[in-house]
Parts: sequence; C-alpha cells; structure tokens
Amino acid sequence: MVEAGLLVKPPTRRADIEALENVRRLRPQAILLNLPENIEEVLNDYSRGKLDYEEFIDSLYEKLPEPKGAWIKEFEVFLRELPSIGELADIYCYTDTESFNQEVSTSIEVALLTIRGIIREKVEVKEWINVLKKSVLREAEKWSREFSKILDIARSYDRVICISGFEGKYIKRRLDDFGVKSWIRYLDQPYHFTPLEILKRLILLDRVDEELFGKLIKEHIRFLKEYIYRMPYTEAVEKWVRERLYWLPVRRQKPD
Repeated sequence: MVEAGLLVKPPTRRADIEALENVRRLRPQAILLNLPENIEEVLNDYSRGKLDYEEFIDSLYEKLPEPKGAWIKEFEVFLRELPSIGELADIYCYTDTESFNQEVSTSIEVALLTIRGIIREKVEVKEWINVLKKSVLREAEKWSREFSKILDIARSYDRVICISGFEGKYIKRRLDDFGVKSWIRYLDQPYHFTPLEILKRLILLDRVDEELFGKLIKEHIRFLKEYIYRMPYTEAVEKWVRERLYWLPVRRQKPD
C-alpha cells in the first residue's frame, strides 16, 4: 500500500539536520521538497554524482533570483548530503515556478515596506495588510495546484517522503481525502513563529486587527534589525525561537 510521510520543517538549521536524519532512517523511494520545480533536474544530477558540489551550487544559482543563496539556505545541510541518498531515492520539487516568482515578488515588497518603516519610523499598516493578503491568497491557490503533483508522485511509489513548510497539514488532509495512507511529523519542536509568519496566519484565519498588526510589523522590523542583519537566516530564526522559548532546557546543536 502507498505510504506518504510529511516532514514539516521550519526554517532552522536543526530542522534541516532532522529532515536529513529522518530520510536516511526511513529510506523512501522518492523525496518531495518545497523548492521550485525549475531546480529539480539540477538536484537529481547532483544526487546521482553527475555534478560536484561547486558545479551544483553554480547550476542552482543560474536558476534562482537574487539573493540566490537565500532561497536554499534552510535546506543547506540536506542539499549538501544529497549524493548520500540520491542513489536510493528520486528527488522532486513541488513548488511551481510561477508561485515561486510571486513569492520572490512579495519578499521584495515586504523588504521595501520594511525599509520605509525604518527610514520614516512609521508603519504603513494598510499597505502591509494589502501586500500580505495578496500573498496569503496566492498561497492558498498554489497549494491546490501543487497538490496534484504531490498526489501523482505519491501514487507512483510505495514509500514517499514530502518535506514541506507549514502547508504540510493541508497536504496530509488532502492525501487522506484521496485514500493515500499518510502520517505527519513536525521537526525541531517546539517552534515559535516569527512575526511575519504570525501575520500571515492571522490573515489566513481572517483575524485582521490593525492595532495588533501594527505591533507585529514593528516586531518584524526589530527581528530583521537585531537578528537577520547580524547572522545567517537559519541561525537568526533559531536564536529568535530560543529566546522566545527561554523556559526550555538549552539544546545542544547537532553536528553535521
């Protein structure tokens, strides 16, 4: 019987390592990644030894927009180790290229709003809401399109692993609806959402409150200034989570 596993991976290095460990232990026949489809061939070439690591990165960067490294940073550990699992599993990317380009566009809009907020020392809440609403609406539409590919691949193998973002809950529900046996596992838990992730979730739940949004936008700007600008993205998110969940015992970072 077909079995599909969902590994929900937040954008942290620890989750990246845990995803790799789970794949090595479970030995799926196919792996789906929430990365743009246009890099799928490059990933398979590298996983099968047709490219060395430097050639792999150069080939990826030819297909990704600026800032090129940012779009794969949260998969850095997993991607580097692809040759160790590529002979056993086929690699697929399920984010359609159009949706990815729209995500890039939204990131640019958010960055511009952030810069304006820093310079003017004023948050344009309505502008933020408009930009994020469009983004959330597009996300809901893209999940529906991307699920068709996920379902087709899942039905073509006996054991599939899908490494997703927080859309994993939606994917599992749809797989169950189509009679595909599935399970879900959340990596690097507990996790504290970043301000921007909270804003998007509130919009998805139709819980828009301008006063609350103003506070969260200011917190997002602070997150950028005090974390993102000072360290790599995955490290910044981990530091953010650790400080918000200060009551947890300190966890040692796993080695590569």
